[in-house]
Amino acid sequence: MRRFITITFILYTSLNFTKTWAQNIELFDSIIQSLQQEKKYEQQIEILKTSIKKNYNTKSEETLKLAQFGYKLAKENNDIANSGNFLRNIGLSYTKKGLIDSASVYYYRALKELESSKNTEYLGLLYDDMARMYRKLKQSERALDFYEKALTLYEAENNLEGIARIYNESGVVYRDDFQDYKTAKERFEKSLKIQRQRNDSVGIGYSLEFLGYNQLLIKDFKNAKQYLMDALAIREKLNDDFAIMLNYTALGEYYNQTMEPQKSNEYFEKSNAIAKRIKFADIQKYNYENIMHNYEQLGDYQMAYQSLQAYNILNDSLYNFKRLKDVEEISTKYETAEKEKQIAEKELALKIRNQWIFGLIAFTIIIGLIGFLLYKQQMLKNIEQKKDNELKLALEKIESQNKLQEQRLSISRDLHDNIGAQLSFIVSAIDAIKYYVGDTNNRMITKLDDVGIFAKETIGELRDTIWAMNKPEITVKDLKSRIANFIEKAKQFYPNVLISMTMDSAALENTSFSGLQGLNIFRIIQEATNNALKYSEANHIEIQIYKEENSIHFQIRDYGIGFLENNVEAGNGLLNMRKRAIELGDELQIQSDTNKGTTVMFKINE
Repeated sequence: MRRFITITFILYTSLNFTKTWAQNIELFDSIIQSLQQEKKYEQQIEILKTSIKKNYNTKSEETLKLAQFGYKLAKENNDIANSGNFLRNIGLSYTKKGLIDSASVYYYRALKELESSKNTEYLGLLYDDMARMYRKLKQSERALDFYEKALTLYEAENNLEGIARIYNESGVVYRDDFQDYKTAKERFEKSLKIQRQRNDSVGIGYSLEFLGYNQLLIKDFKNAKQYLMDALAIREKLNDDFAIMLNYTALGEYYNQTMEPQKSNEYFEKSNAIAKRIKFADIQKYNYENIMHNYEQLGDYQMAYQSLQAYNILNDSLYNFKRLKDVEEISTKYETAEKEKQIAEKELALKIRNQWIFGLIAFTIIIGLIGFLLYKQQMLKNIEQKKDNELKLALEKIESQNKLQEQRLSISRDLHDNIGAQLSFIVSAIDAIKYYVGDTNNRMITKLDDVGIFAKETIGELRDTIWAMNKPEITVKDLKSRIANFIEKAKQFYPNVLISMTMDSAALENTSFSGLQGLNIFRIIQEATNNALKYSEANHIEIQIYKEENSIHFQIRDYGIGFLENNVEAGNGLLNMRKRAIELGDELQIQSDTNKGTTVMFKINE
């Protein structure tokens, strides 16, 4: 029965998703038609800004398209302030979609343009957005730093609305991240005072709710309830469904902490009624979890079980639809971390074992030297002893090499049989889901195909790792073949980008690397090329391998837009490349110019 309910809910959600997607396309087309009818650039910009402001909370994909269109329009008219602001909105859209890496890139591009434009209004909004980004990344100090920058601008412009908003948002950082409830309360109260001065009912409602929740956390139940009820009264007059929903949830938490589970559930259910209507699944899931615990306190285990079912259905639906892209990225990072952790642990075991072997070899050599010193006194006896020792040393060396190779094969088999089998199971499961879904939802089929392709690519990367581990040494010819295979696969996804590889084959003919070195070289080239394909907007990427003096040099160059490395805060790609270069005995060098593209370089000394 539960499986039937789950499948029904997923299909219903899928149909709603398709309907919403079609409505977004229709809305985008209607806005573009409005722009085409208006010939004045200033009016076109105002239409875009108004549409983005209206839709960004609920339609992140729509906002992204509008912001991208606006950025191109502003660039064509050399309008730095608006092009920077549209870059900010692109970053904001990626934040709404959960793609923090992409958001940070566009935020820092916007920062460069807005600081040069001297537009304090847009710059203040950008500081505010970047503070929220760092707040989500749990980098509280950086978040507060950007909040203070925004506050300084707003105070200089006497922007009361902005000042009040910063006090509220920075207060949340002090409350949630530092548990500094006193400072948080002071900031919420400052915001409330300004909002009352401005007679801003919406702002007053949010300040009261923040104060109520702050007091609830410190068990000041009397004041907490008063603040929350005052906020609710204002929001009910405004008929603001989203704010009322949040208020009901906060009151549900209040009555939960004051040991009134029945009353608590009444407010959680009210919140859920609105959340279902406006399709806000996250808050529904949170509410059902609390409702379940309240029914457990009341001893009504049947209702607790029903609430748990509703929670699980929502959790499954969020996993399969709304958060699909986030889960792909998180899963990739998790699986990669787990594989690297296992490899590191086994490499450490091998290292310790090798140390014992080398110690034994050293000890044997010392014994051999002692035997050599005794040679003059007992010539005949020591000749036989020397032969025995040499034979023993050779056998131990062969045995140690065999054991090392056995460990390599064992690790390879574990990777292939365990992780490889699990990934293959994922591919099979995706095919099974596609079979059950049928042709009713082309968008879902496309998404499932994307996930299947991603899993197959991961299997390919796993095979690369196994390939490197199974070889005692990797020749330049082996490495060239692997890179060529990677380039061919990349061309399938980026047919318009020329990816070329040049190699001084004559100079490198007798060059070879260890398995670990070969894998690190390949991974750096692969990561640098992928980054160029994703972000550089280049139409040509060049990979060069050549010998100079006593070093083998590797260079990956694109002819794209370039970037400022210090401005790219999120993501592990650059960090992983630097670690691999250090393992190769070198420091990764990155040269980037917004006019000449980006070059990634490293070398290995012979």
